[in-house]
Amino acid sequence: MLLFCSSSLFAQQDNYTFFKLIVSNADNKIMLVKWGGSWEIPGTRYNMPSSIAAFVDTLALEHGITVHQKKLSGLFTFKYDNRPALTIMQYYTAQYNSGKLKVPESCEDIGWFTVKEAMAIIPYPEMKRIVEKITGNPKKLWGAAVKKSGNNEVDFTEDFYELN
Repeated sequence: MLLFCSSSLFAQQDNYTFFKLIVSNADNKIMLVKWGGSWEIPGTRYNMPSSIAAFVDTLALEHGITVHQKKLSGLFTFKYDNRPALTIMQYYTAQYNSGKLKVPESCEDIGWFTVKEAMAIIPYPEMKRIVEKITGNPKKLWGAAVKKSGNNEVDFTEDFYELN
C-alpha cells in the first residue's frame, strides 16, 4: 500500500523532459533559432510516442534539415521556482547532413553562427555555459543541476560533471 501511495504522489507531479539539439555544419557553425525575440538552441518538449532517435530527426526536420552522428551530450536537471518538479534537459549534438534551414512556425528567424557569435547573442547564461561546455568537450557526456528563479537568476547547484 505504501508503494502505491508513493507512486500516486509521483504520478501527480509535472516532471517532463525537454530536448535541445546543437547542430553543427561543415563550417563549424551551430544552428540557432530566434524565439520570443531571443536567439537560442532549438528544442522542444519530448511528448511524442516515438523513439529518441526518431524524435531528434523530427526536431531537425522541423527546421528544414536532416542530421547524422546524433549523440547525447548532456543531461541537466532544472529546478524552476514556479514549478514543483524538475525538468530534465537533454542536450543532443548532431552534424548537419542536408536541407535548407526553415523557420519553424513558432519562431521568428533561424541561422548558422560560430560558437563565439552564439555566445554574444544567446541571452540565457545557463544555456551559454552548457553550449560552451558541450562544444568545448564534444567527446564527453555532461551533467549539472541548475536552479532558475522567477527573476531569471541562475545558480548551478551542481557544477558540471562527467557522466561517461
